[in-house]
Amino acid sequence: MKKVLIISYDLNKPGQNYETLIQRIKALGAWAKLGGSAYLVFTEYNPVQVRDHLWAVMDKSDQLFVGTCQPPAAWNGMSEDVGNWIRNNMK
Repeated sequence: MKKVLIISYDLNKPGQNYETLIQRIKALGAWAKLGGSAYLVFTEYNPVQVRDHLWAVMDKSDQLFVGTCQPPAAWNGMSEDVGNWIRNNMK
């Protein structure tokens, strides 16, 4: 069953390539960027599977959080597209 996961990461080593990590996040399913290094993803995978998939392209000094995100939710300052994504996917 698909669910919305929240992903937050921090690549702590200077000069790291964010693109590979971002490509992996976006390949998980429908996604919305919350800002900085935080994404919501509507996916069939569980948090452990996503963590392992993303951690494979990260360094040991990096930080990664993956958790389930369920309604209700509240936000301010997000774009209209992100707000619509949240309303449409967090049911």
